[in-house]
Amino acid sequence: MAVTRVKILQDIANLIKEENLRGKERIPTSETFIKKMMNLHSKTAEEIFTFLDNLKELHFIFIISLVQPDQDLYLEGVDGYVYADVSVLNEVKHNSEQKLVTAYENTLYKRKSAFQITRELFNKVKEYNNTELGRALNETVMIEDYLRIIASNAFEYSDSYRKEKLYKLFKEDEPALLSHHEMFSDEESSQHAPEKQRYFDPSNSKWAKAANQFSVPFLIKIHFRKYEFDVVKKLINTSKISMLEDLIFIRNTLKFLETQLDKDIILKYHIDKIIELRRITQGKINILRKVQQVSG
Repeated sequence: MAVTRVKILQDIANLIKEENLRGKERIPTSETFIKKMMNLHSKTAEEIFTFLDNLKELHFIFIISLVQPDQDLYLEGVDGYVYADVSVLNEVKHNSEQKLVTAYENTLYKRKSAFQITRELFNKVKEYNNTELGRALNETVMIEDYLRIIASNAFEYSDSYRKEKLYKLFKEDEPALLSHHEMFSDEESSQHAPEKQRYFDPSNSKWAKAANQFSVPFLIKIHFRKYEFDVVKKLINTSKISMLEDLIFIRNTLKFLETQLDKDIILKYHIDKIIELRRITQGKINILRKVQQVSG
């Protein structure tokens, strides 16, 4: 079972690398790539998303948010996948910069270099969401950031490191840290949760199991390290995280992250999500404290 999963992960990573180097669009996207992998490996969409999350955690790939979801416009988010290797990223970067220059000229009828365009539009990326220009801008900015990440953490993106982590992940018969899609599964377990579990969940969800095994602060740190602020937002909004001390931990961590924007370029890119999540968390804290005051 584990060997099969490892092979699927390797196949997906190699296909992403092949697309990055020789594909027509260079960056495969969730719009078509997920369905292609479902057919190739006879897996569900949720399973393919989980494999991609695993590859990201194992430093095989980076996931670029090309289109931000917008509920008001019934717009789903679109992700792009790039192999985490300097030579591959440089190939993709060249292609993305060409697309950015062309998209800028087609949209604003002016011609500038990719560097000039990113400086001009970096803070206006939301205005061009789900457009040719917006996608090209996201590609170019994020690939540049990923090259910096690899440059400062070269060993963690080496083949030897990735292979060791890959086989270690599935060597033992223990659940890996849950992915975005696994956390919100409604699948029920045949076993009942122990009475002493801190986080009781009537459906015995995978999130409840993870929280009891690893603790909420530990899992939150993992998600914040991966810039998965939307995941934490959903956990709070669905009351999977509802204890006051956990919410306070999240709020305080977010406040700290807001002081680190100049030290982390990618973190700066997520500032709107950080602020929104902090406000949501503070609102939940205020409600819980009012309930405690009434109960007291």
